[in-house]
Amino acid sequence: MLSWVQPFFLILMAMMMLGDILGGVFDSVFDTDMSMDSDLSFELFSIQGLAAATMMFGYVGMFTLSATDTEVFAVIAGGVAAAASMYGVGMMLKGINNLQADGTMKYEDAIGERGQVYSRIRANESGEVQVSVDGTLRTLTARAKDRSLHIPTGEFITVLDFIGSTLIVEPLDILEGKEEE
Repeated sequence: MLSWVQPFFLILMAMMMLGDILGGVFDSVFDTDMSMDSDLSFELFSIQGLAAATMMFGYVGMFTLSATDTEVFAVIAGGVAAAASMYGVGMMLKGINNLQADGTMKYEDAIGERGQVYSRIRANESGEVQVSVDGTLRTLTARAKDRSLHIPTGEFITVLDFIGSTLIVEPLDILEGKEEE
């Protein structure tokens, strides 16, 4: 009964391997730059979507036929279930695709944030501070705004600016002293 399953999956695996090997060859020979982005219509007709639709069509159709003994109603119910399952799989794949993030930190988001000195900042030298940027605690290189200032480890700071990947910081008590004046 299941004699067709093994050859089917062997052919499927061979086609996938052939596509992986020849995909790079054709890309380099023809020097193409194609985007593989897709919209919801492509995700609906994926292998997962078609497998879910076939399964739901069969199960719902079988249960409806055994409950009502009406083939037309069983086909309609199976078709509705198949369409709903394809839509559900498409939404799930779209949701999974939206979970991707590049993880690039924007130093602009650190300006105004408060943090703590991790590695002391000596006068006219760099040190390290821990600052929360976009909800993630980051350890970043920092220099004091006042070049003659020494900021010890554990001191609370606020980020004023950045140059390249180096934050320009100031002790928090200096900032609070300016606000009181």
